[in-house]
Amino acid sequence: KPGRNVTGLSDMLPVGEHLALIKEISPNAKSIGFLYNSAEANSVSTLATLKAEAEKAGLKVVESVATKSAEVQGATRALVGKADVIYVPTDNTIVSAFEAAAGVASEAKIPLYAADTDSVARGAVAALGFNYFDVGKQTGAVVVRILKGEKPGDIPATVAVGTDLVINKKAAEKAGVTFPESVTKRATKVID
Repeated sequence: KPGRNVTGLSDMLPVGEHLALIKEISPNAKSIGFLYNSAEANSVSTLATLKAEAEKAGLKVVESVATKSAEVQGATRALVGKADVIYVPTDNTIVSAFEAAAGVASEAKIPLYAADTDSVARGAVAALGFNYFDVGKQTGAVVVRILKGEKPGDIPATVAVGTDLVINKKAAEKAGVTFPESVTKRATKVID
């Protein structure tokens, strides 16, 4: 309970779930490349969470920074030969030039995973991300409680629930990845 006149719903990335999906699709991966802008606070926070979760999953994190969209291709190239898979968080800089990262990853046959489902159509192998329509409904439920007289500070701040799994068969084929049946059955959207 945040107290005062504050509450909220967070869309903090489910990094542990992302890593579990990556390990399920790429079980032989030992290192994960993290492509991000070090000036984005959300990405730096995600990196800290990723490092903690990766250690539990037996993965080594290899960082590569792009501070502007023109650097994304080079930052991705810097991961070739150092990372078995690449993971892109919801980083505005990287996502704005996602095709550059996807092109390098495809050429190098490195599976590229995203934290947002829209990037799957742009070349990621897979993503587990929030359905923001559902997040809006969850936020609306909190607003209704406030409109009915409940004090915002008495309503616990929570993390949104529910994620969509989107997979890209063409990107997977280019990266030499075969989706396990368990993944294809769970997919909410499949891009051919």
